Amino acid sequence: MSHIRDVPIEHEYRGQKVFLKFEWERPNDVAPVLFRVIESSEIPGFGNVAAEIAGPWQDYQAALADAMAAAERWIDWQLT
Repeated sequence: MSHIRDVPIEHEYRGQKVFLKFEWERPNDVAPVLFRVIESSEIPGFGNVAAEIAGPWQDYQAALADAMAAAERWIDWQLT
């Protein structure tokens, strides 16, 4: 399976937007090796890494669920 999933995913939670970026060891792996939660920067096209979490995960869906949960925890932390 080729990874169109290399493109960052925009995730919005509680009015805040972050991007989820996955890294793959090999193009045909079923799960990424790590993901990054990236907050937007004031400079268009740039961002700041808010979190970087390594797997392993069983599959892409499990990694995506963990990435979204991590992003939401980070947003909650920023809003407190």
